[in-house]
Amino acid sequence: MKRIFIIRHGKTAWNLAKRLQGAGADSPLLTDDLIQYRQLAQYLDQYQFKAAYSSPLERSMHTGRIVTGYLQQSHLTVQPVAGLTEISFGQWEGRTRDELVAQHLDLFRKMSRRENDPGLSAIGVEDFNVARRRFADAVRLIAATMGPDDNVLIFSHGGINQLGIKELTGNEHLLGLKNLSTSIVAPHDGGFALDVYNQTAYLDQVDLNEGNVSIL
Repeated sequence: MKRIFIIRHGKTAWNLAKRLQGAGADSPLLTDDLIQYRQLAQYLDQYQFKAAYSSPLERSMHTGRIVTGYLQQSHLTVQPVAGLTEISFGQWEGRTRDELVAQHLDLFRKMSRRENDPGLSAIGVEDFNVARRRFADAVRLIAATMGPDDNVLIFSHGGINQLGIKELTGNEHLLGLKNLSTSIVAPHDGGFALDVYNQTAYLDQVDLNEGNVSIL
């Protein structure tokens, strides 16, 4: 069975500061301690992978390079795919969740629910329906290149991973994703089945309060 492993990138400086970080911002990864990257790689080494893909944003590509560098499967090169890019948060990129909640609570709630609104469009927030379709289309194209029992890796972002997996599987009840979490989808009966979502059991430390900054 084909399996697609979708991984959220590692924690960045802006994740730590709870600043919105979408397609228009690219805070660097926090890489002083790489233990969790190695733990993720040890989990992934249970499987053989045909290829590795990533959002072209550096925090995602960097995560992919670190993790694949620890894998025993040294043949993998991380390939950028534009459709895997994070949602754009327009003029809100770089602002903290606390200040946006304090100043624009109603509009932030709509963004948190991924509800399109003229007010969000006016500040350059990407249409959520367009975003989820572009991610899903990118995954479908990747799946079309896979053999019947191939596995592939995708490194991307919390917001677009959640939305895109909803689009692929039809499951609208999925919550936010933690950094370095793994979700697994598999092509099935003309669609995609969700096998694993937000897996972090391989990490020795997980922040239970960590989540997507753009979600209340």
